[in-house]
Amino acid sequence: MRNPKYYLKEILKEVLPKYCKGKVVDVGAGHAKYGWLIEPLCDSYTTVDNMSSDYQFRETEFRPDVVSDVSHMPFKNNEFDTAICTEVLEHVENPFQLFLEISRILKPDGYAIISSGWAAAYHKEPKDYWRFSLDAYKVLCERSNLEFIEARRKGGLLILLLYFVNRNIELNIKGHAIFKKLWSKISKVLGFFIEKLDQFIKTEDTLGHLIVARKNN
Repeated sequence: MRNPKYYLKEILKEVLPKYCKGKVVDVGAGHAKYGWLIEPLCDSYTTVDNMSSDYQFRETEFRPDVVSDVSHMPFKNNEFDTAICTEVLEHVENPFQLFLEISRILKPDGYAIISSGWAAAYHKEPKDYWRFSLDAYKVLCERSNLEFIEARRKGGLLILLLYFVNRNIELNIKGHAIFKKLWSKISKVLGFFIEKLDQFIKTEDTLGHLIVARKNN
């Protein structure tokens, strides 16, 4: 069964070839989960992370190219053609500062590709502060000299409901390995059909968004 379109990986497969180019920085890269998608599209690829997430680094020897607070990165103004920041925004204390920093290091007309959650279970890496609607993204862009270009949704209402069922089973049902394995298979089948049905339900609710913004001159 193919990967559902609401997976961030599948959204990136569509968006990156259109906007990712030149000198690229991956802000809050973790263990560079999407590096294999980014590197073939760019001239250079730099990863940045403060390594505060035990989840990202406990089982890997990967280390980012630059260890830094992502809200105050050691780069020159107008240094990068593309900045990518996936599932990081909710974990920083000051998202406005992060947007300003991304804007600062981008060249004029450079692209920012940013994703985060709108409805998600609490997940600390090491803290979990915020959730973002499209209205919030537009305000963040306006205050950072970035032009909002487009947004992609990570599923609709039914996917959202399935996600919370899956998370509760994962986090709250201890043991029962056979049940969890069976439910995982059922969930994949449900996800396939629910993705189709979601197209007919008009709602703004979603797991989250990926947005693209361009730095103004």
